[in-house]
Amino acid sequence: MPQDWSADIAIAPDGALQKIGASINRRKKRAFGVLKTENEYVGFIREDTFEIWERQGRAIHGRGAVRARRGGSRVEVRLMVPRWTKVLVGLFFALYALVAAGIATQPPRMEISGDEIAIALAGGALLAAIFAAGAAQQRANLRRFLEQTFSEVPRL
Repeated sequence: MPQDWSADIAIAPDGALQKIGASINRRKKRAFGVLKTENEYVGFIREDTFEIWERQGRAIHGRGAVRARRGGSRVEVRLMVPRWTKVLVGLFFALYALVAAGIATQPPRMEISGDEIAIALAGGALLAAIFAAGAAQQRANLRRFLEQTFSEVPRL
């Protein structure tokens, strides 16, 4: 499996999975009982694999596996965009294109000018940049979560 994050740790595979399980699906502290003050990670564990994501930032998931190795375990995680997220982003940009075309063809001029196409493309590029920045932030947060989860475990 190609990996975005990996660690060779000095605990058994079951211990590594238990450590991940103890770190996910917990409610974090909230200011005034409402405002989220830190990221909350959720996910599931099956046999020797797991999947985790941030509760409110679902665009990037970490799919991983824990394998036994001499003296401990190897944890490998691939950060990926789930299929449903790809579909929803595609629908979002299709709707953006339809709305931009609808606005551009309002009376009195029914044709779309080059300037209007350029403005629509610039808006689409800005949205894509915002989505890419959000995904990069979620990837960094997932890597940080994994590092913190195994920070007290000796490395091999």
